[in-house]
Amino acid sequence: MKTYASILLLLFLSQTGLAQKKIKTLLLNDTILYSAVDRPGDFYVITKGGQIQRFDKDGKLLVLYKAEKAPTLFDPRDGARLFAYYRHDQHYDFLNPSFESAQSYKIDPSFAIQPWMMCPSGDHKLWILDKADHSLKKINVRESEVELEVVVDSLIGGSEIFKTMREYQNFVFLLNPAKGILIFNTLGKYIRTIEASGIENFNFLGEELYYLDGGNIQFFNLFTTERRRLPVAPGKTSAIVTDERLILMTHLDIDIYPFRP
Repeated sequence: MKTYASILLLLFLSQTGLAQKKIKTLLLNDTILYSAVDRPGDFYVITKGGQIQRFDKDGKLLVLYKAEKAPTLFDPRDGARLFAYYRHDQHYDFLNPSFESAQSYKIDPSFAIQPWMMCPSGDHKLWILDKADHSLKKINVRESEVELEVVVDSLIGGSEIFKTMREYQNFVFLLNPAKGILIFNTLGKYIRTIEASGIENFNFLGEELYYLDGGNIQFFNLFTTERRRLPVAPGKTSAIVTDERLILMTHLDIDIYPFRP
């Protein structure tokens, strides 16, 4: 019976690509809230105690930044100009690769009454989800104007339920952990919802959005709507996939594997 179970486990690992030797396991002393990855392939973990830790693809700690509070949203973008939004005092920072604040701004109250989520759109624009009137707004910071404002109340059912927000490939994404990922186009028009409950985070690889759902990483092609899945070891809370690495996390540890998409 034990032999049969071992054969099943090896078969499972070979299907997931995890039969390759693990590169490293990292143990953290603070709870991981969420993770992110930049375009070159460095990955980041944001912890409950306010740390942002940056690692290279092999798990080497490159930079550790300690803030008073963990950012509500962190987007490393291209790794050169990192974005961090803090809801508690409604400000956002652009950080350099060493996590030094290059620019810091308070959100202009004329842009939104009660900002709940914010993400960058290029270098000089922002998306804001306003809890007060349930609107999605695109802000041109350089011109100090609201370029776009769309009421999305009938779709979202309450702004406070959303956990994160991202722009990618001219789409805007809002994560509702109970329902799934809502997708809007660049004009703020609702397109579809990727339905899945219990998602803690999502990321992107090429033309695909991906997220961990139970024992599978689910991939969704943003242009063809095709789906595929990658089975992984159970018990993980989030995942990062790059052209070279598969990174699986719980709230306290990180496993790094070699990977080819």
